[in-house]
Amino acid sequence: MERFRVFLNSVKFLNSVPESAKKSLISDNFILYYTYDEKNAMVDWFIENRTNEDKYVSLYRGAILNGVSIPFYILGSEFAEVYFVRNESRFITSLADLRSQALAVLDDGTRLQIGAVFYLPARGVIQVTEFGYKGVEQLGGEVFEVKVMDADLFAVFYDYGEVIDYKTRYGHEISPPYDPYAISSLRFLIPTIGYMPTFRHIVPFNVLGDNKDNVDVKKDNLSSLLKPST
Repeated sequence: MERFRVFLNSVKFLNSVPESAKKSLISDNFILYYTYDEKNAMVDWFIENRTNEDKYVSLYRGAILNGVSIPFYILGSEFAEVYFVRNESRFITSLADLRSQALAVLDDGTRLQIGAVFYLPARGVIQVTEFGYKGVEQLGGEVFEVKVMDADLFAVFYDYGEVIDYKTRYGHEISPPYDPYAISSLRFLIPTIGYMPTFRHIVPFNVLGDNKDNVDVKKDNLSSLLKPST
């Protein structure tokens, strides 16, 4: 299955959407647009915040390419370990990180996944670029508003096939994280995880052990972690 390559280190904040962009979705809070560059197999996504409040969002998108249906899944979940080890994005540990980092643990109430979360200022627009869209016949997406739940340490077990696939597609040699690897991250509530292009089993550390003192320390530090920048 085709998997898309997103550039998380080049997300742009814009004042307006380019006139050439096509509307993909209109909702009460957001408008999703895109432009498609067939020659470079590139899609630029534009997410517009229609409200007077800052929002935190994830993009849920899919496509039909050359007659093959690509199921909807969370942008950033396909090569998260690659983005992490290539230092293209780190895991969000405070809301202040969201202007420069994007990876986070997402929770839909039934399972956990890693995906990208973006800060979207009031009445603002962000641009996110992806590659791998060869032979687009249909393209669409949905903007999910996400809510911060807590902060924790997580053990992440992942499918190493993700790294092999990335090397095959793009020819970049990388040193993948250990399996499992440990990360500190905010956890965000999301409406649905949907399809998982890379299987992961994500376990909070407070589930792995019963050290009450460590859990209490993390809870005490939570309020400082969740403070946005001033």
